[in-house]
Amino acid sequence: MSPIRLALIGTGGRGQIYVDVLRRMAPGEAVWTAMCDVRPDVLASFCAANNLSDVPQVLGVEELVRRDDVDAAVVCTPDHAHREPAAACYRAGWHCLVEKPVATTPEDARAICTAARQAGKLLHLGFVLRYDPCVQKLRQMVAGGAIGQPIACLVHEAVGWFHGSTYMRRWNRFRQYSGDMLLHKGCHTLDLVNAIAGAYPVRVAAVGGLAVFRPRPDAAAYCRACRRRTECLYYADQGPAYRDRFYRTAGPQVLPEDLCVYNAAKDTTDTTAVVAEYDNGMRLSYTMTMVSPQGERRLTLVGTAGEIRCDLSTYRIEYWPLPDRPVEAIDVPRPSGTGHQHHDAALLADFLARIRRGDDPASGIQDAYMSGAVAFAALESMRTGHVVPVPAL
Repeated sequence: MSPIRLALIGTGGRGQIYVDVLRRMAPGEAVWTAMCDVRPDVLASFCAANNLSDVPQVLGVEELVRRDDVDAAVVCTPDHAHREPAAACYRAGWHCLVEKPVATTPEDARAICTAARQAGKLLHLGFVLRYDPCVQKLRQMVAGGAIGQPIACLVHEAVGWFHGSTYMRRWNRFRQYSGDMLLHKGCHTLDLVNAIAGAYPVRVAAVGGLAVFRPRPDAAAYCRACRRRTECLYYADQGPAYRDRFYRTAGPQVLPEDLCVYNAAKDTTDTTAVVAEYDNGMRLSYTMTMVSPQGERRLTLVGTAGEIRCDLSTYRIEYWPLPDRPVEAIDVPRPSGTGHQHHDAALLADFLARIRRGDDPASGIQDAYMSGAVAFAALESMRTGHVVPVPAL
């Protein structure tokens, strides 16, 4: 069995994760045959730091797609810059693993999915939570009829207060880069709703805006210059304790400046309420807040034969079957490792397995397109005040 030949496009934080994952995999599964970035100094440093100096370093996707030693690309460019490299790789006849979200605009999402469909190649999206044992148990229960026909799904995307505030100092606060926090952060959970319910959204309505991180005239532009710093919940002194918590929360990111989370320029939402109808008749009620005591994803799935309640952070599922039967508490074993280590490894392993099996790419392409459908339609609904239908691919 020959190893699958991979090209990495984008040598930033997510690119580092895939290099780490492949290093831990069994020899012969896959091999890097090209490292690609548009920044020569960053590319060289990345390869040197990862002992990959013998792997060809390529500047830009135009140069990369001329190569004949690549089977698949792992696209880890910034969120708003997925379309060009993904489309070029599909024109070259390669499979693609694209980091989430698939794109930051519905136009780019459609273009990437159309390119994958025309090429007949896999579009494997970087939704690591699909590989979470708790999520897989929920999928199994719903598909197995534990609650009968799903009729409602209630979700609270409770982003932790510290984690939420870091986004207001980073590029994520601008829609041109992130698409909005509803897409950037919420797409994980909205994709899980699709996967667990085995259904796709057909129409969406939403309201939202800035409820917390709104401009404050009594605050300064930077924490260091603010007279409110001793009383501000979000004061960033950039010291060791703050840095440690930031990296534990945000992962391999560049530490942002001590911008005031209130007064920093932004056009994202921080609080949203969304309702959606699905093609199986289920209705979704989804709320995102960014000031919770700790980060949680709380889901309740209601069906004609019972109810499932779960907070994904606890790995505990409560199953309430009808009629009047005792509640069943199901403890799901936590995966080993820290953070998303298990999920990242499972994601890449599944991508490689799908290539080897020659899987039909159709379902994965549809999943990728629909992963952002609720967020895109919700943002349009916020803008227009109308119920927005989800267009077909």
